[in-house]
Amino acid sequence: MLSGYNQHDLCLWGPALTVMRFSVSPASLLRAIAMTAILLAADGAVAAQSAAPPDPAALEIQHRLAEVSATPRLHGEAVELDALRGFYRSRQWRPAWTDTADKVVAVLSTAELEGLPPGPMHLPAIAALRGANTAASQADSDLLISDALLHYAAAMRGQRADPTVLEDDWFIPTPSFDAVAFLKEHAANILPALQTLQPPYAGYQQLRAQLARLRAIAAAGDWPKVPTGPSIKPGAVDDRITAVRTRLIATGELSAVDAAGITYDENLQAAVQLFQQRHGLNDDAVLGKQTVATMNASATEIAHQVAVNMERWRWLPPKLEDNHIVVNVAAAQLEVVENGRAVLTMRTIVGDPDHPTPALHARLTQLVLNPTWSVPSSIATKEILPKLKKDPGYLVANDLEIISDAFPPGSPESQGIGIDWKARQSFPWQLRQRPGSDNALGRIKFAIPNDDDIYLHDTPNHHLFSRSNRALSHGCVRLDKPDDLALYLLKDRDWTAQK
Repeated sequence: MLSGYNQHDLCLWGPALTVMRFSVSPASLLRAIAMTAILLAADGAVAAQSAAPPDPAALEIQHRLAEVSATPRLHGEAVELDALRGFYRSRQWRPAWTDTADKVVAVLSTAELEGLPPGPMHLPAIAALRGANTAASQADSDLLISDALLHYAAAMRGQRADPTVLEDDWFIPTPSFDAVAFLKEHAANILPALQTLQPPYAGYQQLRAQLARLRAIAAAGDWPKVPTGPSIKPGAVDDRITAVRTRLIATGELSAVDAAGITYDENLQAAVQLFQQRHGLNDDAVLGKQTVATMNASATEIAHQVAVNMERWRWLPPKLEDNHIVVNVAAAQLEVVENGRAVLTMRTIVGDPDHPTPALHARLTQLVLNPTWSVPSSIATKEILPKLKKDPGYLVANDLEIISDAFPPGSPESQGIGIDWKARQSFPWQLRQRPGSDNALGRIKFAIPNDDDIYLHDTPNHHLFSRSNRALSHGCVRLDKPDDLALYLLKDRDWTAQK
């Protein structure tokens, strides 16, 4: 992983790269020629190339890359010597961007639009060097452009940080990417290659557009703050309504034609509810403390959230299957995508903060009708055992049974009768819930084999889907419309809703 992107770039992560300066002097050309012989001798393929003398810029590049330093700087900019050596050695140290520098720098200047910090792009230093017309400045400019391209390509392919270190519930492998190999392969036609680095997802492009919009709002002075005070309900008259209108116009929930008025009318109510839905709030249309606080989050703060989520998109594989299911855990929503188009969406219930639904990529292999539920041992001990201590008949009342060679099926003990639960500190047997209307998995289970035993399933408690905060499960994903997903998956198998 290239180290030029330190982990401070993304959040409150690890230390920055410590670097030191090394100097460039025309007087050291003889030493450079000597180093040329050493470097070429170390590379038989290069030594076999034409013996024609290198041009002055190539000689300058070779001299700089011959320096021995673990933490080098070039014109005050941290650079990756090993990566640059790997790239330029294959070119016999010749400059790479003499004819394309303007267009390449133009791409590098868009790094901030991708949510990337501009520092590793070296743009001010490159601009200063390109103003000169010497072999040394040409070499240094070419080196900095190459170093910036290496960082840009690696960052766009999710290599800035290891997601498994940042998030302990991220289990989607980040695809490997060799930025040096990428640059070697595409140096002759770099611009189209750079365009392929963006994640090919509509969600990424939507965030990219929002990032630019939020930054423009921040640069213009941010949106107005809504004064705090008592809750405002639809139909009320309040001087703060003017600020609410201006705030919602800024983010598109309200039309500019509705900018005037201090009465909380129907158009404003619809806009407030849309704002609440977009931000995961209870869409009751009441301008209460939480809704106003969310409105008063600055554009810069939200832009940072957008940039972090763009990074998460870059951690995904470069391409998902043409037909796939996505569970957006943060939004608690499922989407079925067929050939790039969403054909089915529904609300979900996902893991609570103590049992978060992990990020994973798995194949849906099985649909189970009327499933049994094998109760995880942690739930049996922490949640069911305390209930058994109060009510020994709890298993019978909830269609639960103990599966053990010690207790024959249907025996009183298999139903929890006659066991001294108060003396136990843990639940030592396997516990299973029979199929039925009260089964925790509902009527349908969708198996997606994975190491965390996460699956999608129905639930007997559909009233919970009306809640704005639906982080309520132990990690598995409950579906609001499991029948719709089942019928979609079985559409080529001659199944109907009745069947």
